[in-house]
Amino acid sequence: MLALDAKRKEIATHVARELGLGDLASLTPTDRAIVDQQTNETIEGCSGDTSELADCSDADRTMRRLLSEHRDLEELRTDEANVRLAEEGEVFSRDDDA
Repeated sequence: MLALDAKRKEIATHVARELGLGDLASLTPTDRAIVDQQTNETIEGCSGDTSELADCSDADRTMRRLLSEHRDLEELRTDEANVRLAEEGEVFSRDDDA
């Protein structure tokens, strides 16, 4: 989903700035790997579906907004996939991960 990829890039851009590394386009491969890892950890750690309650209160207002928008886009993607499966006659449940 293009919107989800774009939102992840916005989060990565914010992470790079927070780390003092500057613009994503100008990062070295090593710095980009650091930003990508931190972005993944931030998204995963602050998602609402983890078993452990994450404390993302240290995130600034912009990051909290970006993470909220990212979660909304992920939910939309899941909902769209469920609708497609239902249209194809698939039987599914939110608890069914088979």
